[in-house]
Amino acid sequence: LDMGFHHAHTPGEMIERVDGDTTALSNFFSQFVIHVIGSSFFLLGVLILVFREDWRVGAALTAFSILAFIVFNLTRNIAVPIYTAERESYARLYGFIEERLLGLEDIRTNGAGDYTVNRFYGVNNGVFARVKKSEIMSEGLRAITGIMFALGYALAMGMGIWLYREGTFTIGAVFLIFHYTSMLREPLFQISQQINDLQRATAGLKRIEELHRIQTSIRDGNEKLSAGYSLGIAFENVHFAYNPGDPVLQNISFSLDPGKTLGLLGRTGSGKTTITRLLFRFYDIQRGQIRIGDQNIRDILLDDLRQHVGLVTQDVQLFNASVRDNLTLFKPDVSDKKIVAILDELGLGAWYASLSGGLDTELVSGSLSAGEAQLLAFARVFLKDPGLVILDEPSSRLDPATEQNINFAVERLLQNRTGIIIAHRLETVERVDNILILDDGQVREFGLRKDLVADSNSQFSRLLNTGLKELIA
Repeated sequence: LDMGFHHAHTPGEMIERVDGDTTALSNFFSQFVIHVIGSSFFLLGVLILVFREDWRVGAALTAFSILAFIVFNLTRNIAVPIYTAERESYARLYGFIEERLLGLEDIRTNGAGDYTVNRFYGVNNGVFARVKKSEIMSEGLRAITGIMFALGYALAMGMGIWLYREGTFTIGAVFLIFHYTSMLREPLFQISQQINDLQRATAGLKRIEELHRIQTSIRDGNEKLSAGYSLGIAFENVHFAYNPGDPVLQNISFSLDPGKTLGLLGRTGSGKTTITRLLFRFYDIQRGQIRIGDQNIRDILLDDLRQHVGLVTQDVQLFNASVRDNLTLFKPDVSDKKIVAILDELGLGAWYASLSGGLDTELVSGSLSAGEAQLLAFARVFLKDPGLVILDEPSSRLDPATEQNINFAVERLLQNRTGIIIAHRLETVERVDNILILDDGQVREFGLRKDLVADSNSQFSRLLNTGLKELIA
Protein backbone atom coordinates (compact mmCIF):
# COMPACT_ATOMS: atom_id res chain seq x y z
CA LEU A 1 0.00 0.00 0.00
CA ASP A 2 1.09 3.56 -0.64
CA MET A 3 2.48 6.00 1.92
CA GLY A 4 -0.79 7.93 2.06
CA PHE A 5 -2.51 4.88 3.54
CA HIS A 6 0.21 4.36 6.14
CA HIS A 7 0.06 8.02 7.18
CA ALA A 8 -3.67 7.61 7.81
CA HIS A 9 -3.31 4.40 9.87
CA THR A 10 -1.02 3.89 12.85
CA PRO A 11 1.43 0.96 12.97
CA GLY A 12 -0.38 -0.37 16.05
CA GLU A 13 -3.66 -0.46 14.14
CA MET A 14 -2.01 -2.33 11.28
CA ILE A 15 -0.45 -4.85 13.69
CA GLU A 16 -3.87 -5.50 15.24
CA ARG A 17 -5.38 -6.03 11.79
CA VAL A 18 -2.63 -8.20 10.39
CA ASP A 19 -1.85 -10.17 13.55
CA GLY A 20 -4.81 -9.85 15.94
CA ASP A 21 -7.61 -10.39 13.42
CA THR A 22 -5.86 -13.18 11.53
CA THR A 23 -4.85 -14.97 14.75
CA ALA A 24 -8.44 -14.89 16.00
CA LEU A 25 -9.59 -16.18 12.62
CA SER A 26 -7.04 -19.00 12.52
CA ASN A 27 -7.90 -20.09 16.07
CA PHE A 28 -11.57 -20.20 15.12
CA PHE A 29 -11.09 -22.26 11.98
CA SER A 30 -8.78 -24.69 13.77
CA GLN A 31 -11.71 -25.66 16.04
CA PHE A 32 -14.71 -24.89 13.88
CA VAL A 33 -14.44 -27.83 11.49
CA ILE A 34 -13.90 -30.43 14.24
CA HIS A 35 -16.69 -29.21 16.50
CA VAL A 36 -19.27 -28.44 13.83
CA ILE A 37 -18.77 -31.62 11.81
CA GLY A 38 -18.69 -33.81 14.93
CA SER A 39 -21.74 -32.14 16.45
CA SER A 40 -23.63 -32.25 13.15
CA PHE A 41 -23.11 -36.00 12.77
CA PHE A 42 -24.15 -36.56 16.38
CA LEU A 43 -27.26 -34.41 15.87
CA LEU A 44 -28.15 -36.30 12.70
CA GLY A 45 -27.74 -39.64 14.48
CA VAL A 46 -30.06 -38.60 17.34
CA LEU A 47 -32.73 -37.39 14.89
CA ILE A 48 -32.56 -40.70 13.01
CA LEU A 49 -33.13 -42.60 16.26
CA VAL A 50 -36.11 -40.37 17.08
CA PHE A 51 -37.58 -40.97 13.60
CA ARG A 52 -37.34 -44.70 14.23
CA GLU A 53 -39.43 -44.29 17.39
CA ASP A 54 -42.08 -42.09 15.73
CA TRP A 55 -41.90 -40.05 12.56
CA ARG A 56 -44.07 -37.27 14.05
CA VAL A 57 -41.71 -36.69 16.96
CA GLY A 58 -38.75 -36.90 14.58
CA ALA A 59 -40.31 -34.32 12.27
CA ALA A 60 -41.10 -32.02 15.21
CA LEU A 61 -37.58 -32.17 16.61
CA THR A 62 -36.10 -31.74 13.13
CA ALA A 63 -38.25 -28.63 12.66
CA PHE A 64 -37.13 -27.42 16.09
CA SER A 65 -33.45 -27.91 15.17
CA ILE A 66 -33.93 -26.01 11.90
CA LEU A 67 -35.73 -23.20 13.76
CA ALA A 68 -32.86 -23.02 16.25
CA PHE A 69 -30.34 -22.61 13.44
CA ILE A 70 -32.48 -19.90 11.83
CA VAL A 71 -32.66 -17.99 15.12
CA PHE A 72 -28.91 -18.31 15.65
CA ASN A 73 -28.27 -17.04 12.13
CA LEU A 74 -30.61 -14.06 12.59
CA THR A 75 -28.68 -12.99 15.67
CA ARG A 76 -25.53 -12.92 13.53
CA ASN A 77 -26.64 -9.75 11.75
CA ILE A 78 -27.01 -8.04 15.12
CA ALA A 79 -23.81 -9.34 16.68
CA VAL A 80 -21.27 -8.82 13.88
CA PRO A 81 -21.27 -4.95 13.95
CA ILE A 82 -20.82 -5.04 17.74
CA TYR A 83 -17.89 -7.44 17.51
CA THR A 84 -16.41 -5.36 14.66
CA ALA A 85 -16.55 -2.24 16.83
CA GLU A 86 -14.76 -4.18 19.58
CA ARG A 87 -11.91 -5.19 17.23
CA GLU A 88 -11.59 -1.61 15.95
CA SER A 89 -11.39 -0.24 19.49
CA TYR A 90 -8.51 -2.62 20.23
CA ALA A 91 -6.78 -1.42 17.04
CA ARG A 92 -7.05 2.20 18.21
CA LEU A 93 -5.71 1.25 21.64
CA TYR A 94 -2.69 -0.58 20.21
CA GLY A 95 -2.04 2.32 17.83
CA PHE A 96 -2.12 4.77 20.75
CA ILE A 97 0.25 2.64 22.84
CA GLU A 98 2.67 2.17 19.93
CA GLU A 99 2.84 5.92 19.21
CA ARG A 100 3.42 6.83 22.86
CA LEU A 101 6.12 4.21 23.32
CA LEU A 102 7.96 5.57 20.28
CA GLY A 103 7.74 9.08 21.71
CA LEU A 104 8.49 8.06 25.30
CA GLU A 105 11.63 10.18 25.55
CA ASP A 106 9.87 13.33 24.33
CA ILE A 107 6.90 12.67 26.61
CA ARG A 108 9.13 12.42 29.67
CA THR A 109 11.39 15.35 28.83
CA ASN A 110 8.40 17.62 28.19
CA GLY A 111 6.50 16.56 31.30
CA ALA A 112 3.59 15.14 29.32
CA GLY A 113 3.32 11.93 31.34
CA ASP A 114 0.11 12.84 33.18
CA TYR A 115 -1.55 14.02 29.98
CA THR A 116 -0.56 10.80 28.20
CA VAL A 117 -1.91 8.67 31.05
CA ASN A 118 -5.21 10.58 30.96
CA ARG A 119 -5.42 10.07 27.20
CA PHE A 120 -4.71 6.38 27.73
CA TYR A 121 -7.58 6.19 30.22
CA GLY A 122 -9.85 7.84 27.66
CA VAL A 123 -8.90 5.42 24.89
CA ASN A 124 -9.09 2.47 27.27
CA ASN A 125 -12.55 3.55 28.45
CA GLY A 126 -13.65 3.43 24.82
CA VAL A 127 -12.36 -0.13 24.60
CA PHE A 128 -14.11 -1.02 27.86
CA ALA A 129 -17.45 0.32 26.61
CA ARG A 130 -17.25 -1.73 23.42
CA VAL A 131 -16.04 -4.87 25.19
CA LYS A 132 -18.89 -4.54 27.69
CA LYS A 133 -21.38 -4.23 24.84
CA SER A 134 -19.78 -7.25 23.17
CA GLU A 135 -20.00 -9.34 26.35
CA ILE A 136 -23.65 -8.32 26.85
CA MET A 137 -24.31 -9.51 23.32
CA SER A 138 -22.55 -12.81 24.07
CA GLU A 139 -24.64 -13.32 27.21
CA GLY A 140 -27.76 -12.46 25.22
CA LEU A 141 -26.88 -15.13 22.69
CA ARG A 142 -26.38 -17.65 25.49
CA ALA A 143 -29.78 -16.70 26.92
CA ILE A 144 -31.40 -17.22 23.52
CA THR A 145 -29.71 -20.61 23.35
CA GLY A 146 -31.10 -21.53 26.78
CA ILE A 147 -34.60 -20.44 25.79
CA MET A 148 -34.42 -22.52 22.62
CA PHE A 149 -33.37 -25.60 24.61
CA ALA A 150 -36.23 -25.05 27.08
CA LEU A 151 -38.67 -24.89 24.17
CA GLY A 152 -37.18 -28.12 22.80
CA TYR A 153 -37.72 -29.89 26.13
CA ALA A 154 -41.27 -28.58 26.32
CA LEU A 155 -41.96 -29.75 22.76
CA ALA A 156 -40.61 -33.25 23.46
CA MET A 157 -42.51 -33.55 26.72
CA GLY A 158 -45.74 -32.27 25.18
CA MET A 159 -45.61 -34.64 22.21
CA GLY A 160 -44.64 -37.55 24.48
CA ILE A 161 -47.65 -36.97 26.76
CA TRP A 162 -49.96 -36.57 23.74
CA LEU A 163 -48.78 -39.82 22.17
CA TYR A 164 -48.98 -41.60 25.54
CA ARG A 165 -52.62 -40.55 25.94
CA GLU A 166 -53.32 -41.80 22.43
CA GLY A 167 -51.83 -45.12 23.40
CA THR A 168 -49.03 -44.90 20.85
CA PHE A 169 -46.26 -44.50 23.43
CA THR A 170 -45.52 -46.24 26.67
CA ILE A 171 -44.03 -44.46 29.67
CA GLY A 172 -40.66 -45.89 28.66
CA ALA A 173 -40.99 -44.50 25.13
CA VAL A 174 -41.86 -41.05 26.53
CA PHE A 175 -38.77 -41.17 28.73
CA LEU A 176 -36.66 -42.32 25.77
CA ILE A 177 -37.88 -39.41 23.60
CA PHE A 178 -37.15 -36.96 26.41
CA HIS A 179 -33.70 -38.50 26.79
CA TYR A 180 -33.06 -38.20 23.04
CA THR A 181 -34.12 -34.56 23.22
CA SER A 182 -31.66 -33.92 26.05
CA MET A 183 -28.98 -35.51 23.88
CA LEU A 184 -29.66 -32.80 21.29
CA ARG A 185 -28.56 -30.16 23.80
CA GLU A 186 -24.82 -30.82 23.55
CA PRO A 187 -24.50 -30.77 19.72
CA LEU A 188 -26.86 -27.80 19.46
CA PHE A 189 -24.90 -26.01 22.19
CA GLN A 190 -21.59 -26.75 20.46
CA ILE A 191 -22.94 -25.57 17.13
CA SER A 192 -24.46 -22.43 18.68
CA GLN A 193 -21.16 -21.71 20.45
CA GLN A 194 -19.31 -22.08 17.19
CA ILE A 195 -21.84 -19.77 15.54
CA ASN A 196 -21.14 -17.24 18.30
CA ASP A 197 -17.41 -17.62 17.63
CA LEU A 198 -18.17 -17.40 13.91
CA GLN A 199 -19.79 -14.04 14.50
CA ARG A 200 -16.64 -12.81 16.22
CA ALA A 201 -14.49 -14.31 13.49
CA THR A 202 -16.71 -12.74 10.84
CA ALA A 203 -16.00 -9.35 12.40
CA GLY A 204 -12.28 -10.00 12.03
CA LEU A 205 -12.77 -11.42 8.54
CA LYS A 206 -14.71 -8.31 7.56
CA ARG A 207 -11.83 -6.09 8.67
CA ILE A 208 -9.33 -8.29 6.84
CA GLU A 209 -11.45 -8.15 3.69
CA GLU A 210 -11.67 -4.36 3.98
CA LEU A 211 -7.89 -4.22 4.18
CA HIS A 212 -7.54 -6.63 1.26
CA ARG A 213 -9.90 -4.57 -0.89
CA ILE A 214 -7.88 -1.39 -0.42
CA GLN A 215 -5.90 -0.74 -3.56
CA THR A 216 -2.77 1.38 -3.68
CA SER A 217 -3.23 4.67 -5.48
CA ILE A 218 0.27 4.30 -6.94
CA ARG A 219 0.03 2.29 -10.14
CA ASP A 220 3.23 0.61 -11.23
CA GLY A 221 4.77 1.58 -14.54
CA ASN A 222 5.70 -0.84 -17.30
CA GLU A 223 9.04 0.51 -18.48
CA LYS A 224 12.55 -0.01 -17.21
CA LEU A 225 14.58 3.10 -16.60
CA SER A 226 16.29 3.80 -19.92
CA ALA A 227 18.45 6.73 -18.79
CA GLY A 228 22.19 6.31 -18.32
CA TYR A 229 23.99 5.96 -15.02
CA SER A 230 23.49 9.61 -14.02
CA LEU A 231 19.85 10.58 -14.03
CA GLY A 232 18.55 13.88 -15.33
CA ILE A 233 15.31 15.07 -13.75
CA ALA A 234 12.70 17.65 -14.66
CA PHE A 235 9.62 19.00 -12.87
CA GLU A 236 7.10 20.56 -15.24
CA ASN A 237 4.30 22.64 -13.69
CA VAL A 238 3.94 20.20 -10.80
CA HIS A 239 1.03 20.62 -8.36
CA PHE A 240 0.71 18.37 -5.33
CA ALA A 241 -1.32 18.17 -2.12
CA TYR A 242 -1.38 15.49 0.58
CA ASN A 243 -4.96 16.49 1.37
CA PRO A 244 -7.46 18.00 -1.11
CA GLY A 245 -7.66 21.77 -0.82
CA ASP A 246 -4.34 22.07 1.02
CA PRO A 247 -1.65 22.46 -1.69
CA VAL A 248 1.95 21.71 -0.75
CA LEU A 249 3.58 22.31 -4.14
CA GLN A 250 2.22 24.76 -6.70
CA ASN A 251 3.44 25.10 -10.29
CA ILE A 252 6.93 23.75 -9.56
CA SER A 253 9.19 23.76 -12.61
CA PHE A 254 12.94 23.12 -12.76
CA SER A 255 15.38 20.75 -14.42
CA LEU A 256 18.67 19.17 -13.44
CA ASP A 257 21.09 17.75 -15.98
CA PRO A 258 22.73 14.34 -15.45
CA GLY A 259 25.77 14.51 -13.20
CA LYS A 260 24.87 17.93 -11.78
CA THR A 261 23.99 18.80 -8.20
CA LEU A 262 21.14 20.90 -6.86
CA GLY A 263 21.03 22.74 -3.56
CA LEU A 264 17.45 22.79 -2.28
CA LEU A 265 16.71 25.63 0.14
CA GLY A 266 13.59 26.84 1.87
CA ARG A 267 11.84 27.42 5.15
CA THR A 268 10.43 24.51 7.12
CA GLY A 269 7.23 23.40 5.39
CA SER A 270 8.16 24.92 2.04
CA GLY A 271 8.02 21.54 0.28
CA LYS A 272 11.66 20.39 0.16
CA THR A 273 11.07 16.93 1.61
CA THR A 274 7.93 16.54 -0.49
CA ILE A 275 10.00 16.90 -3.67
CA THR A 276 12.23 14.01 -2.57
CA ARG A 277 9.18 11.86 -1.80
CA LEU A 278 7.82 12.52 -5.28
CA LEU A 279 11.12 11.43 -6.82
CA PHE A 280 10.73 8.06 -5.09
CA ARG A 281 7.10 8.13 -6.21
CA PHE A 282 5.77 7.57 -2.73
CA TYR A 283 2.94 9.81 -3.93
CA ASP A 284 1.55 10.80 -7.33
CA ILE A 285 1.18 14.42 -8.31
CA GLN A 286 -2.23 15.89 -9.13
CA ARG A 287 -1.10 18.04 -12.08
CA GLY A 288 2.00 18.48 -14.17
CA GLN A 289 4.73 15.99 -14.96
CA ILE A 290 7.95 14.65 -13.47
CA ARG A 291 10.49 13.24 -15.89
CA ILE A 292 13.52 11.05 -15.28
CA GLY A 293 15.64 11.37 -18.38
CA ASP A 294 13.11 11.39 -21.19
CA GLN A 295 10.60 9.17 -19.35
CA ASN A 296 7.52 10.14 -17.40
CA ILE A 297 8.07 8.94 -13.84
CA ARG A 298 4.63 7.26 -13.91
CA ASP A 299 5.78 4.97 -16.73
CA ILE A 300 8.84 3.62 -14.90
CA LEU A 301 8.70 0.40 -12.92
CA LEU A 302 8.68 1.32 -9.22
CA ASP A 303 11.35 -1.21 -8.23
CA ASP A 304 13.62 -0.02 -11.02
CA LEU A 305 13.07 3.65 -10.15
CA ARG A 306 13.80 3.20 -6.45
CA GLN A 307 16.83 1.04 -7.16
CA HIS A 308 18.38 3.99 -9.03
CA VAL A 309 17.63 6.63 -6.37
CA GLY A 310 19.47 6.78 -3.05
CA LEU A 311 18.58 8.77 0.06
CA VAL A 312 20.50 9.80 3.17
CA THR A 313 18.40 11.46 5.86
CA GLN A 314 19.14 12.79 9.33
CA ASP A 315 16.88 10.15 10.89
CA VAL A 316 18.39 6.73 10.22
CA GLN A 317 16.30 3.61 10.79
CA LEU A 318 18.32 0.76 12.24
CA PHE A 319 16.94 -2.77 12.45
CA ASN A 320 17.47 -5.33 15.20
CA ALA A 321 19.67 -7.32 12.88
CA SER A 322 23.33 -7.83 12.02
CA VAL A 323 25.62 -5.06 10.76
CA ARG A 324 25.62 -6.80 7.39
CA ASP A 325 21.82 -6.86 7.14
CA ASN A 326 21.56 -3.24 8.27
CA LEU A 327 23.94 -2.16 5.52
CA THR A 328 22.67 -4.36 2.69
CA LEU A 329 19.03 -4.18 3.82
CA PHE A 330 18.92 -7.99 3.74
CA LYS A 331 20.24 -8.42 0.20
CA PRO A 332 22.29 -11.64 0.10
CA ASP A 333 24.34 -10.85 -3.03
CA VAL A 334 26.61 -8.14 -1.53
CA SER A 335 30.10 -9.40 -0.67
CA ASP A 336 31.63 -8.85 2.76
CA LYS A 337 34.78 -7.52 1.10
CA LYS A 338 32.84 -4.71 -0.54
CA ILE A 339 31.09 -3.83 2.72
CA VAL A 340 34.36 -3.65 4.68
CA ALA A 341 36.02 -1.51 1.97
CA ILE A 342 33.21 1.03 2.14
CA LEU A 343 33.32 1.12 5.95
CA ASP A 344 37.06 1.86 5.75
CA GLU A 345 36.49 4.62 3.21
CA LEU A 346 33.91 6.27 5.47
CA GLY A 347 36.25 6.25 8.44
CA LEU A 348 34.45 3.41 10.19
CA GLY A 349 37.35 0.98 10.00
CA ALA A 350 38.24 1.35 13.69
CA TRP A 351 34.59 0.99 14.67
CA TYR A 352 34.27 -2.15 12.55
CA ALA A 353 37.47 -3.59 14.05
CA SER A 354 36.00 -3.12 17.54
CA LEU A 355 33.00 -5.34 16.76
CA SER A 356 33.41 -8.72 18.40
CA GLY A 357 31.31 -10.49 15.79
CA GLY A 358 32.38 -8.48 12.76
CA LEU A 359 29.59 -8.05 10.23
CA ASP A 360 27.53 -10.61 12.14
CA THR A 361 27.35 -8.34 15.21
CA GLU A 362 23.75 -7.60 16.12
CA LEU A 363 22.72 -3.94 16.14
CA VAL A 364 19.78 -2.57 18.08
CA SER A 365 18.07 0.78 17.72
CA GLY A 366 19.83 3.42 19.81
CA SER A 367 23.09 1.49 20.12
CA LEU A 368 24.98 3.90 17.82
CA SER A 369 25.70 7.59 18.05
CA ALA A 370 24.01 9.94 15.57
CA GLY A 371 27.28 10.26 13.67
CA GLU A 372 27.85 6.51 13.42
CA ALA A 373 24.26 5.92 12.35
CA GLN A 374 24.53 8.50 9.57
CA LEU A 375 27.81 7.05 8.38
CA LEU A 376 26.06 3.68 8.13
CA ALA A 377 23.34 5.41 6.08
CA PHE A 378 26.07 6.65 3.73
CA ALA A 379 27.41 3.12 3.49
CA ARG A 380 23.95 1.89 2.48
CA VAL A 381 23.85 4.35 -0.42
CA PHE A 382 27.39 3.46 -1.51
CA LEU A 383 26.39 -0.21 -1.63
CA LYS A 384 23.23 0.62 -3.56
CA ASP A 385 25.24 2.63 -6.11
CA PRO A 386 22.34 4.76 -7.42
CA GLY A 387 22.39 7.25 -10.29
CA LEU A 388 20.53 9.92 -8.28
CA VAL A 389 21.52 10.73 -4.70
CA ILE A 390 19.40 12.81 -2.32
CA LEU A 391 21.07 14.12 0.84
CA ASP A 392 19.03 15.71 3.60
CA GLU A 393 22.11 17.52 4.91
CA PRO A 394 23.32 14.49 6.85
CA SER A 395 26.44 16.33 8.02
CA SER A 396 24.33 18.79 10.02
CA ARG A 397 24.21 16.30 12.90
CA LEU A 398 27.86 15.26 12.82
CA ASP A 399 30.67 16.60 14.96
CA PRO A 400 33.46 18.40 13.06
CA ALA A 401 35.87 15.46 13.27
CA THR A 402 33.32 12.97 11.93
CA GLU A 403 32.14 15.44 9.31
CA GLN A 404 35.67 15.79 8.03
CA ASN A 405 35.91 12.02 7.65
CA ILE A 406 32.93 11.87 5.32
CA ASN A 407 33.40 15.06 3.26
CA PHE A 408 35.64 13.27 0.80
CA ALA A 409 33.23 10.34 0.72
CA VAL A 410 30.33 12.68 -0.06
CA GLU A 411 32.27 14.25 -2.91
CA ARG A 412 33.04 10.81 -4.31
CA LEU A 413 29.42 9.76 -3.90
CA LEU A 414 28.34 12.70 -6.03
CA GLN A 415 30.95 12.06 -8.72
CA ASN A 416 29.26 11.10 -12.00
CA ARG A 417 25.92 11.08 -10.20
CA THR A 418 23.06 13.52 -10.10
CA GLY A 419 22.67 14.93 -6.61
CA ILE A 420 20.07 16.86 -4.64
CA ILE A 421 21.11 18.33 -1.29
CA ILE A 422 18.49 19.67 1.09
CA ALA A 423 20.62 22.32 2.78
CA HIS A 424 20.36 23.89 6.21
CA ARG A 425 23.79 25.55 6.17
CA LEU A 426 25.58 27.73 3.64
CA GLU A 427 28.68 25.52 3.63
CA THR A 428 26.66 22.62 2.28
CA VAL A 429 25.68 24.35 -0.98
CA GLU A 430 29.20 25.47 -1.82
CA ARG A 431 29.73 22.30 -3.88
CA VAL A 432 26.44 22.38 -5.84
CA ASP A 433 25.93 23.49 -9.45
CA ASN A 434 22.35 24.77 -9.16
CA ILE A 435 20.23 26.43 -6.50
CA LEU A 436 16.47 26.07 -6.00
CA ILE A 437 14.78 28.17 -3.32
CA LEU A 438 11.24 27.24 -2.30
CA ASP A 439 8.80 29.43 -0.42
CA ASP A 440 5.35 28.24 0.61
CA GLY A 441 5.34 25.48 -2.00
CA GLN A 442 6.40 27.70 -4.90
CA VAL A 443 9.68 28.36 -6.68
CA ARG A 444 11.14 31.59 -5.35
CA GLU A 445 14.37 31.29 -7.31
CA PHE A 446 16.17 28.79 -9.53
CA GLY A 447 19.41 29.00 -11.47
CA LEU A 448 23.09 28.23 -11.66
CA ARG A 449 24.80 28.91 -8.36
CA LYS A 450 27.55 30.99 -9.92
CA ASP A 451 24.99 33.17 -11.74
CA LEU A 452 22.94 33.73 -8.60
CA VAL A 453 26.04 34.62 -6.59
CA ALA A 454 27.03 37.18 -9.22
CA ASP A 455 23.54 38.74 -9.24
CA SER A 456 23.32 41.09 -6.26
CA ASN A 457 19.53 41.23 -6.62
CA SER A 458 19.04 37.47 -6.33
CA GLN A 459 17.55 35.93 -3.21
CA PHE A 460 20.53 33.59 -2.91
CA SER A 461 23.03 36.44 -3.11
CA ARG A 462 21.23 38.32 -0.34
CA LEU A 463 21.15 35.07 1.60
CA LEU A 464 24.93 34.77 1.42
CA ASN A 465 25.23 38.25 2.86
CA THR A 466 22.65 37.89 5.64
CA GLY A 467 22.97 34.22 6.55
CA LEU A 468 20.68 31.23 6.12
CA LYS A 469 18.59 32.01 9.19
CA GLU A 470 16.66 34.54 7.13
CA LEU A 471 15.43 31.71 4.94
CA ILE A 472 14.62 28.98 7.42
CA ALA A 473 13.51 30.89 10.51
